[in-house]
Amino acid sequence: MGLENLAGGLILLLSLFFMFLVVPEQNIKEFFSIGLVGGLVLALILVYLMQNMFGFWNFNNVDILTINDIPLLLSTAWFATVITFSYLLVKFKTISAVLSIIIAFPLAAVVVHYFLINYDLLSYRNWNLLYTFLVSLIIHFGIAYYVYRTNQLSSLNES
Repeated sequence: MGLENLAGGLILLLSLFFMFLVVPEQNIKEFFSIGLVGGLVLALILVYLMQNMFGFWNFNNVDILTINDIPLLLSTAWFATVITFSYLLVKFKTISAVLSIIIAFPLAAVVVHYFLINYDLLSYRNWNLLYTFLVSLIIHFGIAYYVYRTNQLSSLNES
């Protein structure tokens, strides 16, 4: 299967499709800034650090658009993913649902990395899928904390 330079765009399209399927338009606008900062900007910083500075990751022909070997379409997929994540946190406010959502998204990140590794589009050096899960879990807890602190999860304690 020839996914060279196409995987980032495909993942972006899938994340946008899922976002538009799940998140009402008004909520997309509401979570736009968190998607921008907690999704796109954080993804760009994370890839820069993990790949360019520390050398833990190396993306290989994963994206048609890159800057400094950072896959831009793949990174942009996190914009839609964080909007979806934030919306689901607000929609399903029970503690068990919130914890399930917080765990599900890092697991999805691991599945994406596994897929990219299997197609030689991503390689790890002194890194593994467990570390990917843990870093993603920390990030998603941080985003959930932000959503909670901005009172978008204010009824979490009531459920």
